[in-house]
Amino acid sequence: MKYFQTVAIVALCLNVAWAEVVNFKKCPGEEAAEGVACTVYRGTNVSISFDFIPEFAANELTADVSWTQPNFDLPFVGMDTAACKSTKCPTVSGTRQTYAYDLPIKKSYPPKHYDVKWKLTGENNESCCFIVQINITKKSKRT
Repeated sequence: MKYFQTVAIVALCLNVAWAEVVNFKKCPGEEAAEGVACTVYRGTNVSISFDFIPEFAANELTADVSWTQPNFDLPFVGMDTAACKSTKCPTVSGTRQTYAYDLPIKKSYPPKHYDVKWKLTGENNESCCFIVQINITKKSKRT
C-alpha cells in the first residue's frame, strides 16, 4: 500500500483570525517525527488543513478520523467521510493539493490530550495516514 506524501503544514485553527501550526507524525509503520499538541476548546469548531501530494490517482477519497489508542481506535462520531467535499477530486498523482475540514469539538468530549488519526483512502485502498495531537480543554470564564 502506498501512502500520500504529506507536505508542509498541518494547521488547526480556532477561527479564521487565529491559527496554530502543529507538527504531526505519520501513522505507525512509517518514519515519524514527534508532534506538538494543539489546544482546542470544547464547544467550538476548529479547522484542519494540510497540503499533500498523492503518489497515485484517485477518483474518490474517503476520510476516516479517530481517537487513536495503543490497543484500538475510536471513530470520531459525526465525521463527514466524503473527503472530496474537502479537497479536489479526482486526485492526480504527483500534484499538490489542499484538504480543509471544519471539525466541531463537542462539549461532551472529556478534556484531555488526544492523538487524532486522520486517514484519506482512495478507491484502491491507497491512503494517507497521519496523527495530529490535540489537547481538548474547557473554556475559562472571564472575570
